[in-house]
Amino acid sequence: MIKRNILLVVLVVLITNVLTFFGARTIGSGPGEAGIDNASDGLNDDLLIMEEVINLLEAEHLEEIDRNKLLHGAFEGIIKTLDDPEANYLASEEYENLMVQTRGTYGGVGIEVFIDGDYVTIISPISGTPGEAVGLVSGDRIISVDGINLVGEDLSKAVELMRGEPGTDLELEIERLGVDKTLMFEITREKIELDTVEYEMLSDRLGYIKISNFAETTAQEFETALDLLKQENMEALIIDLRNNPGGLLKAAVKIADLLIPEGPITHIEDRERIVETHYSNQEGLDIAMAALVNGASSSASEILAGALQDTGSATIIGTQTFGKASVQTIQPLSDGGALRFTVAHYQTPDGRVIHEEGLEPDFKVEPPEIVKLASEPISIDLRRGDEKEEVETLQKLLIEFGYFEEEVNGTFDQATEEALEQFQADHDLYVTGEMSEMVVRKFHEKIEALRKEDDRKMEKAIELLQ
Repeated sequence: MIKRNILLVVLVVLITNVLTFFGARTIGSGPGEAGIDNASDGLNDDLLIMEEVINLLEAEHLEEIDRNKLLHGAFEGIIKTLDDPEANYLASEEYENLMVQTRGTYGGVGIEVFIDGDYVTIISPISGTPGEAVGLVSGDRIISVDGINLVGEDLSKAVELMRGEPGTDLELEIERLGVDKTLMFEITREKIELDTVEYEMLSDRLGYIKISNFAETTAQEFETALDLLKQENMEALIIDLRNNPGGLLKAAVKIADLLIPEGPITHIEDRERIVETHYSNQEGLDIAMAALVNGASSSASEILAGALQDTGSATIIGTQTFGKASVQTIQPLSDGGALRFTVAHYQTPDGRVIHEEGLEPDFKVEPPEIVKLASEPISIDLRRGDEKEEVETLQKLLIEFGYFEEEVNGTFDQATEEALEQFQADHDLYVTGEMSEMVVRKFHEKIEALRKEDDRKMEKAIELLQ
């Protein structure tokens, strides 16, 4: 079953991960390189046994064997023995998607997509991209790219066909709800920049910057936003780290360097117990600041929040953070994939260990009930007859939105199906009576709208900074 947290919708063109990492390095550049030759003889013997097992299974197993699946299973088995919850093998398309996020740019049309049954479906076009300019809309189904059929194909094929060099053209065939025949769109690929920073002046003296995740471009985006807000005579600043799952360690360190006075930002401890401390060499931002956090603020966002809190540079407002104080590296492999694993732990400037604990805010502010519901698990493949916790979440959300009046019982019954069908009809979705990524997206949009109407954390920050 595929589960989602409603406020953390996973997108193909922008995969966010609950990780802080150094970034990709070439094979052999990491710790332990010197010991590789010494262990090669024993390793070769082990690999010969693995090859022997695979050859026997291919030759004699009752069912036909997929060698790639066996090898990937072997990789996963090796990783599982590490007892490292953050370690995993990334297939080539997964690795490329992750690199898109960390680079912050790619060549393409700028749409967020997912698989809905047999169809590659558009969640939404990204603002300011070719996809938005030609009129693609949420819910459009991509039938083909340049005449290549995508119905029944996996998502990676669609992404591969749509990405490409800026300036090159492609043709999308689209099926749209309520339109009898398919639509054709000629699109020129552009360089798509995935903005990770939003900013505005909330009043004539109070600035606001939201960081969605930490990519290679984030520190520069943040510095630009800071400079523009200063030009508007900003005297106080709110930094929004809610639902920020982390990203590049160096990006969080660079931003902290702009904000806190001279001294430690974070301490990194590796397997040899060697501590490396990242320092701020600046005077700090000499204005009142507040940082907003919640249970989905993780990893690199906790590094930044911890530095702001320990140095007294900002007041932390919200709920306890996720509590992930480990650092990963990503090592590319010869098959185009990559290996991701933990290489270090970090501490706050004062030496606090927050792993599996999280940061306690200076002011605890609970969100409205509808926002709390967004953190409960929900599945994108719920249908009539299911009985599970995720159905309870669905029923509670439908009650909040005014579509369900029955008792919450965790059973996907006829009343639940009819309520979901009405929700889909009212929001211009395909009426199936079953959960999908598009329904989760609509839930997210409605929750965000309600949160902005009743944003208690923001109100508390404004109260303190006024």
